[in-house]
Amino acid sequence: MRAFRGPDPVDLGPAKQRAVLAVLLLSPGRPVPTHRIVDAVWGDEPPENGANVVQKYVAGLRRALGRESLVLSAGGYTLAVGEGALDADVFRAELARAGTEQRAGRDGAAAEIVRAALTLWHGDALDGLGGPVFEAARTRLADDRAGAWELWADLRLATGDDAGLVGELTRLTHEFPLREGLRERLMLALHRAGRQAEALAVFRDTREFFLDELGAEPGERMQEVHRRILRGELEQPPPPDPVSPPPYRPVSPPPGAPFSPAPFPPATLAPPSGHPRWLEIAAAAAAPFLTCGVAAWVYFLYAAIQRGRWYHYAVAGLYLVALPWIVMWFEIDPSPIDSETTTAAEGVAVMSWLALWLGSTVHGIILAVHGGDTRSARTRREMARRFAALDPAAAAQAGIGRPDLIRYLDDGGLVDLNNAPPEVLARVPGIGPAEAHRIGLDRHYTGPYRQPADLVTRGLLTPRRLRRAASWLICLESST
Repeated sequence: MRAFRGPDPVDLGPAKQRAVLAVLLLSPGRPVPTHRIVDAVWGDEPPENGANVVQKYVAGLRRALGRESLVLSAGGYTLAVGEGALDADVFRAELARAGTEQRAGRDGAAAEIVRAALTLWHGDALDGLGGPVFEAARTRLADDRAGAWELWADLRLATGDDAGLVGELTRLTHEFPLREGLRERLMLALHRAGRQAEALAVFRDTREFFLDELGAEPGERMQEVHRRILRGELEQPPPPDPVSPPPYRPVSPPPGAPFSPAPFPPATLAPPSGHPRWLEIAAAAAAPFLTCGVAAWVYFLYAAIQRGRWYHYAVAGLYLVALPWIVMWFEIDPSPIDSETTTAAEGVAVMSWLALWLGSTVHGIILAVHGGDTRSARTRREMARRFAALDPAAAAQAGIGRPDLIRYLDDGGLVDLNNAPPEVLARVPGIGPAEAHRIGLDRHYTGPYRQPADLVTRGLLTPRRLRRAASWLICLESST
C-alpha cells in the first residue's frame, strides 16, 4: 500500500498506522467506527486503550495526508478520497468502460482498456496486512483481477488476436489455479492455435487437480468445451457473455460492476462420490484380515494422515509395536518347537495375535464407516469460508453451514453458529446437547456471533472445547 502526492511518495508511518489507513480505504467516504478499526487491525489481541491508540494513528495520518482529509463524526472516522485517487476504484471504472466498449462491438478497444487497467496491479493487494478483514478484501480484489483477465482473454479470442495468448493464459492458470474460467479459455486458445492434443491435456490435468484438491469434477462450461473439442464442433470459440451472470451465481453483481464469475461454482463444491468411502472400508478390513494382523498398522497410519489427529498416529504406532511384542513372547518360550504341550508364553502370544488380527479388522471397519475429518473435507471447509468472506449473502442463500437443509454443495461439514438449529450444533465435536441449547438461547437473547471465539467470551464454551469445535464453525449473518 502506497500513497503519492503528485509524483512524490507520502510517508504513511509505521505498520499499524498503515493498517488503520487500509481499514479506512476499504470504506472511502463513509464513517468507520473505532471498534471496527480495532477489530480489523488488532484482531483477537486489542490494546487496552484501543480508542486512544487509534486516535494517535489518525493524528499521524492527518499529518501525512492533510487534516481536512480525515474527519471524526458520530459514526466514526471518515476518509475523504477524491475521484480517481484510489487505484482500485480506477481499476473498476476502467473495467466498466471496457464493458461499454464491448457492448458497442468495439472488442479491440475494450481489450486495450482492460489490459491497461491490469497494469495498475503491482503485486498482491494489501500485501503485508494480516487478519480476516484484510484477507477478505485481498481475496475480493484478487477475484476482480482474475475476472478482468478472463474478460481480456474473451476479447482477444473474439477479435482473433491469439498471438501470445497461450503463454499468458498458461501463466495465469498457475497464478490462479482454482479459476476454472482461465483454464477453459486456455483450452480455447490452444484449440484455435491448432494444438488440440494440448487443449485436451489441459482438461485432463485440471480434472486430476480438482479431484485431488477438492474431490470435485470441473464445471459444466469447461466440460462442454472439452466435449465440443472431442466432437470437432468447436471451429470458433463460444461467444463470450460478460454481462449476464452464469446460472450458478446466486446473486447478481451490482449495477455497473464488471462481470466476474463466482469464485466457487457449484461444481467446485459438489458432493464427492460415495465410492471412495466403500473402497476405504474394504481396505480397512482387508489390510489386517488378509495379512493376519501383520499390516494392521498400514490403514491406521493412512487414517491418521487423512484426519490429522495425534491420537490416530498413536493408534497406528500401537498396532505397529504389537507385532514385535508378540514375536518377543514367542522368542522367550523355552520349550522346543516340536513340543506337544503349549507353554504360557505360547498361549499369551497366540491370544495376542488373535486379538490383534480380529481387533484391528473390526476397529478398522468401524473407523472407516464413521469417517471423520479428512484433508478433502478441510479443503472444502476452507473453500466455503473463502466463498462466505467474498459474498456472505450468497453463502447464506446457498446453505453453507446448514447441514439440516437440502443443498447442492458440500461445505465440508461447516455449521453456522447464527442459523443452525441446536440439534445440528450438538453434533459438532466439543459441543454437546446442553451447550447447543445454551448457544441457541444466547444468540436469541444476546444477538448473533461475529466469530466462534465469542462462544468463550460469552461463557458458553471453554477454550479447550472451542479448539475442538473451531474447525467446523462459521458465523454468517443471522437470517432472523
